[in-house]
Amino acid sequence: MMIKIATRILLISALTVSGFLTTSCSNVEDLVDDITVPIPFTIPLSLEGNIPLATVNTEEFVSYPEIPINVDAEAKIKQKYPALSINNLKSGQLDSFSIEYISSTGGTKLDAILDAELYLKTPDLPPILVAKSVGNTNPTAVSFTPEINVELLPYLQSKQNSFFLRIRGSREVADAIKITVNMGFKVVVGL
Repeated sequence: MMIKIATRILLISALTVSGFLTTSCSNVEDLVDDITVPIPFTIPLSLEGNIPLATVNTEEFVSYPEIPINVDAEAKIKQKYPALSINNLKSGQLDSFSIEYISSTGGTKLDAILDAELYLKTPDLPPILVAKSVGNTNPTAVSFTPEINVELLPYLQSKQNSFFLRIRGSREVADAIKITVNMGFKVVVGL
């Protein structure tokens, strides 16, 4: 008699659990879509070029022409994780940005730049402020502080992206300067 009761309890428990699992499993596909395994990594980029450096005074910002960077996030994701693509890109932010002095025609160095703002844009998206440098006195480098929580996902999904600077000078200058630009975009990909 005890064996029959134990068997019935076990059978009822098993049916209850399987019924629960069957009901719960109907939403498994929805759950799988919501699961993200975040994999952060940095896409580094370095450019070298010449820019005209002209500052009017210490009161006004001067906008400079766009510099194409054309970050190919798709290629960088595939290079690091061959099974993933741009469709797996979940987030992107500027991680670092700096300008290093190489040379100039008239001897002007980077301490001529007092404050600077960095904007990122694409042909289809408006410029977005992504970093600032305030109170620069370094003659050989300008370091920027990325804006907190500025999401660049749609900007990095485009293969045609560029940046431009707005600069306020520490003094009046007009020169051509050769620089190296180093930047990194922190991206998160997921399944």
